[in-house]
This record gives sequence, C-alpha cells and structure tokens, in this order.
Amino acid sequence: MAYSSIQGDWIYRSYVNNLKEVGDDPQAALSLIFGEGQMTLTVKRENLLIGVLDFGQGAAMDLYGEIVDGSGVQPDVLIITGTGRTGTSTDKWVYQYKGYVVPPWAEGVDQVPAIVGTVIRTIPHGTGAAGVVASFVMLQKKPAKRQA
Repeated sequence: MAYSSIQGDWIYRSYVNNLKEVGDDPQAALSLIFGEGQMTLTVKRENLLIGVLDFGQGAAMDLYGEIVDGSGVQPDVLIITGTGRTGTSTDKWVYQYKGYVVPPWAEGVDQVPAIVGTVIRTIPHGTGAAGVVASFVMLQKKPAKRQA
C-alpha cells in the first residue's frame, strides 16, 4: 500500500472539547483552540512515518508512528507519538495522536485532504494534567494532484 498522499506539510489545529456553544462570539470560538502549528510527515518505509509538529518560536515536537491500512470502507489511521525537544519549551512533552484520513467526496469540488482525530497528553507538564484529550483537524497545505 502506498501512503504518499499522507506525506507532506499539514496545518494542524487542536480544539478543547468544550460542550458550551459559542454562538456569535468569535472570542469564545478562538478560546477553544488548544494548539496550532505546521506538521510535516514523511513516510519512511512501508507504513512507518516520522515528522515534526512545529508550533513556532522554537516550540516543536518530534513525531514517529505508523499508518494502519483501513482496507475497504474503513479509513487509514495514523497512530503517532510526539515528544518534546530537550532544552526547549516542549521539553518533557509527550502526546499521542490517533487520526483518521478523511476520504474525498466523489462529488466534491476543490477538496483539501484532511485528517481528523484526537490527541491525549500522555504525561503532565507545566500546569497541564496527563489524560487531557482534545480533537484535531489537519489540512494538507499543498496536496498532490489526484489522478483521474
């Protein structure tokens, strides 16, 4: 199975799972953003991948994981661990990601490839407790042209 469509640069945004509706309040909507950055993924061999999630200003995590083939009607799944970099603001961070590759709509126009899922803080850091879960969306920055 070729996973070249997963490789590349993605915009990453995670959101606090808060059930309170935001209505017309843009500030309330913005307050739901848990994290945002640029994710770069590289498929190393078969179903293994590595990458970086860069939050800017020197805050980045190294990523490693695998792609589980969805086969049939199930989507491919990315299972990734992100670890912070020693001596930076992400030192001692460990997060786990489970993302589902969203299949394109047959009738869709100008679709952007997306991966959706959840992330969990594996160990505590700063004032953040372990076990906190957020939802995320990844959008591919320059998707490969699909063959007709």
